[in-house]
Amino acid sequence: MKNYFCQGVSTQARLTLLSLLLCSFPAFSADFSFIEFNIAFVLGLSLPILIITGLLKPLVAVKWRFPVLISLSLLGMLYSLAYLSELQTLAVVSCATLFLMLLYLWPLNIETATESLLDKTCVYGGGLSAVIFLAVVWFVPAIELGIIWLLFGAITLLLSGLRIHYFLQNSTVHFVRLTMQWLIVLSFVIAMYLWLNAQINVTWLVVTCVASYLITIVNGSWLLVNIVIAKFSTGKSSNNLAVEDVFLYSHDPATNLPSYQHALHRFEKTLKRNNGSKYAAIVFKPTNFQQVNSVLGHHNSDILLLQFAYSLQRHVAGNESLLSFENKPQPVRLARLQSLNFLVVLDITDSRHPEKAMIEEVCKQLSAAVPDAMSFKSFSLHFELAFGIAISGEHGNGVEELVSYAGDALLDGEASGSTISYFDHQHTIYAEQQLSQMEHLKNDILSNGLRWYLQPQVHAKNRNFKGFELMVHWYCGDKKPVELEQFSEIAGHSGEAYLLTKQMIEQAFLALVTLQQHEVYKPVAVNLISKDVLEADLVEFIEQQIDKHNIAGKYLMIEVAEPLLFSASAKAKNIIAQLKALEVKIAIDGFSGSYESLRYVRKMAIDQVKIDCQQLRNTEDRTDKAIINSLISLTRSMQLPLIGVGIDTGDVEQVFAAIGGEFVQGQAVNSGVVVDEFEIWLKRWLDQHSG
Repeated sequence: MKNYFCQGVSTQARLTLLSLLLCSFPAFSADFSFIEFNIAFVLGLSLPILIITGLLKPLVAVKWRFPVLISLSLLGMLYSLAYLSELQTLAVVSCATLFLMLLYLWPLNIETATESLLDKTCVYGGGLSAVIFLAVVWFVPAIELGIIWLLFGAITLLLSGLRIHYFLQNSTVHFVRLTMQWLIVLSFVIAMYLWLNAQINVTWLVVTCVASYLITIVNGSWLLVNIVIAKFSTGKSSNNLAVEDVFLYSHDPATNLPSYQHALHRFEKTLKRNNGSKYAAIVFKPTNFQQVNSVLGHHNSDILLLQFAYSLQRHVAGNESLLSFENKPQPVRLARLQSLNFLVVLDITDSRHPEKAMIEEVCKQLSAAVPDAMSFKSFSLHFELAFGIAISGEHGNGVEELVSYAGDALLDGEASGSTISYFDHQHTIYAEQQLSQMEHLKNDILSNGLRWYLQPQVHAKNRNFKGFELMVHWYCGDKKPVELEQFSEIAGHSGEAYLLTKQMIEQAFLALVTLQQHEVYKPVAVNLISKDVLEADLVEFIEQQIDKHNIAGKYLMIEVAEPLLFSASAKAKNIIAQLKALEVKIAIDGFSGSYESLRYVRKMAIDQVKIDCQQLRNTEDRTDKAIINSLISLTRSMQLPLIGVGIDTGDVEQVFAAIGGEFVQGQAVNSGVVVDEFEIWLKRWLDQHSG
């Protein structure tokens, strides 16, 4: 009945031989049966695919039964066409039904295809329609097979189209490949209908069957290859990946938990899919883990961190209200963020309990999951957890925004000593105001928009000048002027602290030029806002200003706050020594008279100290008077000039002078003078205090 490839050789032997020679199939004899050739072709193609799928099974969550069933259903259809005479049509239609249903399950059913309600509806709807169709075909003999097949094919194609549309909306499924697959399946449905109505011969039906099989297997294989590449790559995403969820399948190497990007991607998909649902992002960390790093080192501490993560993941795996970041036999409901931060996401949509009660119960569950004492070698520690929470809808809708807000809440909780801290939008408003101020200040510094003036330091009795301090005001919008002490931190955050310091030194030298033009040879003090500006470049810049304006270095005084001076590095203290070499004077602001400060004064040969006299406002407080009196006596014995600052009223000045203070600075003396008006002010000052 058939023309065999060679006489005396069994069909099984011929098929095995053909599967080994697939790459040279154009050279096969023209009289070889077309259907048998395609059986051999499908066998030869499916075997390596199934082997590769089986090998990849431990690495990726691929459902290998789908390529197996697709191959078997196609082989059954081809076998029925080639060898069956009785019940051939029913057998072909039955195999075609299974084949068509499976075509739109693969490759989209790798790892994440059945999470959504829509996807489950498509899968179960397709299965139900297939069962109904087969029941009608086998048990209703008078039915018109062509029409009922066309109806079943239309339902299947519709469900397949909906499913593809869902994946295109929720991931980076490749549009062209899936559309091509859908069109090929459409051609198979049409070809099957035409064959049932005897309008085409079996050759065209076989061609469309094999073409549908090929494009489906190619799509699935392409996806598997990309999964493996992504899994073993450095974590960079690829635009050619079929299901984005799989390609972000990356783990934290220390804890083997889903990584930050993978967790955020899964959280984002869940929010999109369950629109209207409410979730709480809970970011937490072991607050005392730094002790582990300092004792064990980072390498060994990772082992302890792995124990910590394992204990928590095992404890929360059964909590179905927590989002699972991976679809595995055992859900993974914990993810590792940056640093020591971890993330769980709690579904609080349909809770019968108060939201905060649910959230705090999860926090208690996580705290209870940590063993009383986690040990590595002879070191053991009980981890203490702190939690930050942000709730979707209330605090934000974006995934990154929510997780970031939860992290901010965690930081606030750590600062305040709270175990559980909820995000407060006031912090966002404050942060936005801070950012706006930073930008405003940066622009004003770059455009020289600050206001500069000199405040005199004078003898308490005869009002002779001891020196001047360069003061600066910043006008932020229409508000009152902000002094250097208030906006110096903003300048540090904006990265303009060093530029601000350079501008202060430039203005100090310009002021010195004006003073000396009027024969006032007194130093001008500049207050350094941060120890971080004590760099070698600063010494070079001051030396350039000395040469540029022909002003001796002894007329510039650098004031450094006592806490900043003591916390400065050895390098910063060496910079101060270099400034001393240029004859630049050094003053300590906020002098305390402590042993360390006295030791530093002696070591660095400090030229001047300043103390705050605002506490003298309370004339009945004898303790403050005694402290300031002792500082005055101490500095006088060391022959170290002391200036009392914060002299804002005449009463404070009188008290300061009464206990032995010599030099004063503040609003009671003078609020300050703009350099451009110095000549007029100086004449008025000398006339007022002469004689």
